[in-house]
Amino acid sequence: MELSENQIKVLKALQDDPRTSMRSLAKKADVSTPTASNIVDELEKMGIVKGYRTVLDTDKLGMYTFHITMEVDVHRAEEIAEKIADMEEINELVELDGSDLFAKVVVPSLDELDDVTRNLKGIEGVMRLKVSRETGCLKDSSTVPLETVSNLDIDCYYCKKTIQGTPVKLDMDGRKHYLCCETCASEYKEKYQKFKEKAESKD
Repeated sequence: MELSENQIKVLKALQDDPRTSMRSLAKKADVSTPTASNIVDELEKMGIVKGYRTVLDTDKLGMYTFHITMEVDVHRAEEIAEKIADMEEINELVELDGSDLFAKVVVPSLDELDDVTRNLKGIEGVMRLKVSRETGCLKDSSTVPLETVSNLDIDCYYCKKTIQGTPVKLDMDGRKHYLCCETCASEYKEKYQKFKEKAESKD
């Protein structure tokens, strides 16, 4: 599946300023306000837009940022990752090639870092740590070069499984809904109609 021209325009405008009003977003994307609203809702449901967040300047808050690369037991990588993700000081955790994990840690003091590394080393299966302090951010961007996007992996609106091949599209109430097969499409449409009727009966 490919992004439409209007979807790309809206995504570009959102990347420039995720806090912009819907009216301003529509103007930047050269679409109507209802169209922009529908596209944003559609992109969120497709899982392409995962959320909007506030980014804090940790330096101005007097905090320290460290990058930690961990070599872990490949057979226990998932279990280890779950334990690390539960640690409050872990700001970001990603899986690298092989079984290595990368964590971004934000702490108020170097003593706190010692506690974090001690806790990490105490997790069974964590074999080696490499710690580096972030001394300056040369570029911080979450933007994606959308011109290079060709195919999208999206989840079925009903069964939530990744859609393989061409999705089944339902156009309901001016919005597109993506399903993986005719069975899901039929059940989703029935569920949608029941929900709509229930909502209308309350008005």
